[in-house]
Order: sequence, then C-alpha cells, then structure tokens
Amino acid sequence: LFFEKGVEVFWTKGENTERTFKRLREKVGSGWDSAIVVFPLFRFGSRLSILRFILANNTIWYHKYRRARCVDDRISILRDYSKVLESKYIFPPNKALRFFGEFPVVGFNLMPLQAGLKTPVMIVDYRMVGRSAVAVCFKGKINTRFHDVFPERGRSFDETFEIIKGYFPSSVEVNVVKGGIAVGEINGVLPVKFLENSKYIRIYSEDETLRMIEREKFRTVSPYGLALISNETFGSSILGLGPVPLKIYPCLFDLDLFYDRAMFLGEHFRGGIRAFRGLFEGKSFDDSFDFFVIDSNVIPMFAGRCVEIKRMAEDFCRDYFGVFSAYPSFKFNILNKNYFSEIQRGLCFMTSGTSAMLEIRDLEL
Repeated sequence: LFFEKGVEVFWTKGENTERTFKRLREKVGSGWDSAIVVFPLFRFGSRLSILRFILANNTIWYHKYRRARCVDDRISILRDYSKVLESKYIFPPNKALRFFGEFPVVGFNLMPLQAGLKTPVMIVDYRMVGRSAVAVCFKGKINTRFHDVFPERGRSFDETFEIIKGYFPSSVEVNVVKGGIAVGEINGVLPVKFLENSKYIRIYSEDETLRMIEREKFRTVSPYGLALISNETFGSSILGLGPVPLKIYPCLFDLDLFYDRAMFLGEHFRGGIRAFRGLFEGKSFDDSFDFFVIDSNVIPMFAGRCVEIKRMAEDFCRDYFGVFSAYPSFKFNILNKNYFSEIQRGLCFMTSGTSAMLEIRDLEL
C-alpha cells in the first residue's frame, strides 16, 4: 500500500519453530537491507484445541513431570513438552530470529491484548493463513532502529542482577526449574501456585478461561513476572505470570540459555510513556518515511497518555506510520549498545518496553 518498488513479501506455513523459520530464511535469500518478520507469539486455535491444550498440560505432561525422579529428568520432560508447544502454539522469537542477522530484522510479534478464538489473525494475499510466518523485505537506503527503555545490561550475572534489583525495588530472588519454553517450578511449587501465594491472586478455572477466550476477553498481559538473566550475554527478559489454570507454565521465549536464579517482580518501567522518546531522538534521516512499532503494553499501562507517542512522532518525523503491537524483537549481528534486552548475541527480546523503527529514505528496484 505504501511502496511501489524495493519491497517483497515471503511467507511460509507454520510447523515447529526451526523448520518454519529456516524455510522462511531460505525463501528470503540475500541482498536485502532490512526486513520485518511477522509471526504469532502464541496462536489461540479453536475451542477444542484450547481445551485439549489445557487438559494435556494438566494431566499427561504434569503427571510425567511429577513422576520424574530428579531435577534433570524434570527438565528433560519440560523440553519434550516444549516441542509440542512449538509445533502447535508458540514461536519463541529468540529461536525464530536466530536464522537472520546479515541485515537488520525487526520481529513483529503478534499477541492480542485480549485474545479470542483463532487469534491473532494473519492475512496474506487477501486470505487467512493461520499459524504462519511472513517476511517483508526492503532494499534501498534504510536505517533500522531498535530501542528498549531499560538501562544497559551488566558485564556479569551479578552486575545485571544488581541492576534488576535497583530498577525493580520490590523484586524477590527465586529459583526456577525450567526447560525449553516451559517452567515447572518456582521455589519448589507450581508457577501459578507461587503467584497465588505471593500476591493472593485467584487463579482462573478452566471453564472461566475458555469463556473469556470465546468472548475475546482473555487478557494476555500481567503486572507480575520473572526476570531471567542470559548466560550468553547477561542481558535479561521477563516471563509474565498470569492466573491461568496450567500446572506447567508455558513461556514465549526459549529458557535454556538463562540461569536458574531469577527475580520475581511487579513488572513496570520508569519514565512513563516518555521513555519511548529515545526511539525518535536517535533518528538518522530528516527526510524519510518512518514506520515504527511500539510495545502495546503501554495501552493498559498509560491509557490516554499514549497520545504522546503521536506528539513524539510529529516532533521528529516528516512522514510516518506507527502501530502498537506486542513488544517487537530485533536481530542484527552488529548492535550499537549493550541493550538490556539482548539475550543472545545480536538478538533482543523483552516482553515489555521495546520499540523499533524503519527510516525509509529511498527504495531500489
């Protein structure tokens, strides 16, 4: 709709994460200057598929987990369960984007604030494609920017740990049993039980959860979470914890590269909506068309104050188009700072406080 040249779209049907995004990367090829990769973080299917998901979690997989004789066996079961999650429901961004990096790639992660059946919806060539991945590739004079609202990460586990404690003053240290994209225990109890005990929150029943999803009123955001630290970069990402009726807790990103020590916190960030001003202040071009993505968590956090994003865009952009979507991720082999959200080399993902921009000055045939 916006461009007549220098843009091409590739897509592939979803299987597990590795096959889907490896195939998408092969289709994309080389010679591009930037790309946006669009995919659902979690795909809510039909009522029957969601019911099966809940029942399998709370019976088959939890029974296997509970029977495990040691922690290593439990981690192995969590990893096996994660393979099922990746094949049907979740595309973890830090696994999806690892196939990219030669040119800057923005992960346009789809997750509705209030989920319903068969959401999020993806449409390619005017038809619904279900659980899929799409790459929109650009060639030309483009500056691709990523921004998170947090301080720079530490140079060691202890440094980042202290940064988290200082930034989130009410945080509490915990130990986590995890594997793949699933959490089995926090401080020796089930994750939702830990949340219930810590914050006196009532956990939804299975029937309540299904009814909320059917009515498109199932909230996917939570003020509580686990801040985990990467053993590769000492960056951090937060696993949001909500009152869902699941004994084994699914995660939206791969947990195997994180330490078992984590911080339980009331998730928020400082500076309010103006913390996103850094995305605009760092622009390189004065005469570009700017497409930007802002973490949609700001909508329940700041409500009407989100209009300040428009004022920021008007202050710094000549022509622009901006959207709110689930916390964009980013992959590029060369980053310009030690991002707090850099959890793998050249790969940033955080479930709060991220934004991205493409400054498009000129596109080539």
